[in-house]
Amino acid sequence: MMVGCASPASADWLGKERQLTVGAATQDWPQLSGSKLAYADHTAERTVGQGAAAETVFDVRVLDLKTGGDVNLTPDHTALGRPAISGARVVWSDYGNGTNRGFWYRNLVSGQQRRLDASPGTRPQLSGDLLCYEFQGRIHVHSIGTGLDLTVSPAGGAASACDISGRVVVWQDVRNGHDSDIYAYDLDSSLETKLTTTGTDQTLPRIDAGIVVWQDATSATNSDIYAADLATGAVTQVTADESVQWFADVADGRIVWMDERDGHNNTEIYLHDVASAVTTRVTRHDGWSGNPTIDGNRIAFEDGRGAGHKVYLRTITPPTVLLGRLPGTTANPTVAGYLLGADGAPVTAESVVLETSRDGRGWTAATTAVTDLSGGFTLAVDARTGELSVRVRFGGTPEYPAAVSPVITVKQAHVVVGLSRPQP
Repeated sequence: MMVGCASPASADWLGKERQLTVGAATQDWPQLSGSKLAYADHTAERTVGQGAAAETVFDVRVLDLKTGGDVNLTPDHTALGRPAISGARVVWSDYGNGTNRGFWYRNLVSGQQRRLDASPGTRPQLSGDLLCYEFQGRIHVHSIGTGLDLTVSPAGGAASACDISGRVVVWQDVRNGHDSDIYAYDLDSSLETKLTTTGTDQTLPRIDAGIVVWQDATSATNSDIYAADLATGAVTQVTADESVQWFADVADGRIVWMDERDGHNNTEIYLHDVASAVTTRVTRHDGWSGNPTIDGNRIAFEDGRGAGHKVYLRTITPPTVLLGRLPGTTANPTVAGYLLGADGAPVTAESVVLETSRDGRGWTAATTAVTDLSGGFTLAVDARTGELSVRVRFGGTPEYPAAVSPVITVKQAHVVVGLSRPQP
């Protein structure tokens, strides 16, 4: 994995900002999964308990970004922390009635809601059926389906701030009594890996598809964002600005974080795309913007402008890669298509790469082409060994985000239908 900062992206990278929550109260801690956004809503915030045991409780809500539907999962206003969401599953820490506190679970499809048989920990994160959380200085992984609860960090440390992707868990841990390091644990191999060794604090890790990001205090004057590729072991520095960068998130090869390079107490959100090595600024408002979350092409964040914090959304707008096959019967078929911007205008003089696969999962780069004045391209396919799945990838530039076409199938000596360029 190569992480480096190219020229800042143009405005074509991101769509217009959209405010998702309203009202006088604060809505915060957004978490994205596809078109669903889970967040904390403090409209009905109240205090429970007495004295030193007093706690603030509020609501957890889920907003459907496609339909606009917004459901309250805690009508009795009993939530105790930020929610976690993965697909149709939502988990949060709940006060209950004071005696049945713990993690609660809601299936957004079936409507099932119940208390999980897990320790009453904090900071939940979800990946599919698996929940990771912190309890008494150790990291646990709980299966929602089976109820199996596994402790993955050893005794004697001070583990916290876990995240999980697939079958890999990451967290921060103070084991040497001096500084915090990042650890990863593979649930299949039961193998733990220490990712950081600098003697300074590395904290708040996030993981997606084998890329781990965290905030790093290696610099003597500020914290930066670092990333590790678990497949290669390579650790790279994402930010090198002299101001503070922290609280990163990662998804689909894109990293977001909070950044003070535009002024102390003027925290903005920044985005880095690993494939194209492009970094761009997401927010442009005086004051505080923070707690970013990213999934797919969506970036949600919390913003302090106006009365109370609100949740906002910006969408990455990649070009469209249209792909079809040219008519004819040849030993080596060709595919043709168009690279069009979000506004339908042609993206010209840019390189696209044909990728092939036998199983639809592993992809190999083959031939390349440069788009013409119409955004069009033609690529030859070596199909002599039988049927192939093919797609075309655009790697991205400072002007346009990366994009990939739908998959089509190509056979040797096969007559196919051509592709007509749509009108913008």
